[in-house]
Amino acid sequence: MRLALLFSGQGGQNVAHWQQVQAGIDGELGQAIVRAVPGIAEPLSTVNPEKLAKNKIAQPLIFAQQMLLWGSLQSCLPRPICAAGYSLGEMAACSAAGAFATVEGVALCVERAAEMDGAVSGEYGMLAVLGLDDALVAKLAGEDGLAVAIRNAPRHLVVAGPSAGIAAVAGKFEAAGASRLVHLAVHTPSHTSLLAVAAANFKQRLDLLPDRRLAFPVLSAIDATVARTARPALDALARQICTPLDWAACLQTVREMQPDAVLEIGPGNALAKLFGELAPDIPARACDDFRSIEGIVRWLDAGH
Repeated sequence: MRLALLFSGQGGQNVAHWQQVQAGIDGELGQAIVRAVPGIAEPLSTVNPEKLAKNKIAQPLIFAQQMLLWGSLQSCLPRPICAAGYSLGEMAACSAAGAFATVEGVALCVERAAEMDGAVSGEYGMLAVLGLDDALVAKLAGEDGLAVAIRNAPRHLVVAGPSAGIAAVAGKFEAAGASRLVHLAVHTPSHTSLLAVAAANFKQRLDLLPDRRLAFPVLSAIDATVARTARPALDALARQICTPLDWAACLQTVREMQPDAVLEIGPGNALAKLFGELAPDIPARACDDFRSIEGIVRWLDAGH
């Protein structure tokens, strides 16, 4: 079987994912998670959507959840033909392919979040805009100090910038005929030039990691460039913090690699749905669609 992996980003995390990570706390990885995510080791700890949206919580938590899933699945699955990660998910894609160990990845996510939070002050957000031409979205966003951060598909963009600008432009998008607006659970202007300092600082950290052959290719979320060794993958991982993502190009490249099935690992199932819209002939599911690891494996073993 030719299996492609997609690792989701921030926005879909909820209490169930917090509990999944709590249940997986064990050994060296568990210790790293406890250090990275305040309160995760307390069985009766409470968590709300606002807390889960904070970078310092969301980034290491989501990465840990993804890598716990991958750790449970890896021995049951064929070697993937490729992996792509949506925003934060590129951290997990790189780690799963062997660019850095999972334990180190948890610490890197803490550093990534701190760099991003430290690069800007004030209130920021991200807004998904569906149903409008790309050029119009970019024009209206620019008028209110925002920038296009992600292209998910034609007429499906994500803009980012100051919260005041998002509030102002939302009405303009509605008036222009947007079919849907979605405020994402992210409080950072990710993938915009506002985070250039964070990208430069994170690159310095990633430059300390050794180059090595990856177990499978990783696609850059910026432009779908294929990396087969760690160094170009890590360079792209740093650069994407302040660079717009062309996720539509990533999905198209995955499609062209002719997988038999596509599996999304991480919170939510938005990436599997996007791929399904692009390539309805190729089975695509998300781990969150299943109740157990065994269910995921059975679905793949069934010939999908």
